[in-house]
Amino acid sequence: MLTSIQRFFSWLRSSLPRPQTCSTTELGPFGLDHAFAAFEQGDWLAELELLQLVNALQRSAISRGGYDGRAFDLMFAIADVLEADHGWSFEQSDAWLERMGLWEEEV
Repeated sequence: MLTSIQRFFSWLRSSLPRPQTCSTTELGPFGLDHAFAAFEQGDWLAELELLQLVNALQRSAISRGGYDGRAFDLMFAIADVLEADHGWSFEQSDAWLERMGLWEEEV
């Protein structure tokens, strides 16, 4: 299970467009601002891709009456990536998982 999740995230990262790198000597006075903005934009796009995947998982869970084991694990893996790579706090991701309906299954 964990290896399939890892393969999925490897595929997701490889399919996302990467910002082009350029030498700092070629950037000029406003080039660093532009380079940083491009880097941030790539990070936001990666986060958006994850959130779109979560939206699809949530819709599927609603139609089936709950998350299956694989989708449940994938939601936690995505929360871990949002914490590690996108600066979400544990409290933020925990509240987000609750809003996505993962804790309803424990009731």
